[in-house]
Amino acid sequence: MNNHLSVWINDQLVFECDAATKLDDKQQAFLEKMERDMDRGFRMYGELITAPDTRQRATFVAMNLLKALKQGDTARTAVSCAYLNSRLPHAVEVHARDQANRIHIEFIEQH
Repeated sequence: MNNHLSVWINDQLVFECDAATKLDDKQQAFLEKMERDMDRGFRMYGELITAPDTRQRATFVAMNLLKALKQGDTARTAVSCAYLNSRLPHAVEVHARDQANRIHIEFIEQH
């Protein structure tokens, strides 16, 4: 697992998550609840995703991370980072780019 997950918006580094942080049982349970909630599906880019795969879930969480950063919501930022670090352990960067009124999310992984 990597030490940090860097978050980039339009080619600017905006945040780094510490991937080495260990989650306690309560935090781990919250991540499992997030998974169950996403099992029911969610809307992304105006489309209903009824059976999201790992990448779609990570993209959805990354979009929530961006909102949390913009709003200064440290709790939601932390849980979003924890989710991404636990579900995409090889991801070292999240890149978000504005493209035609839509946010494009890309994960850079290191193996």
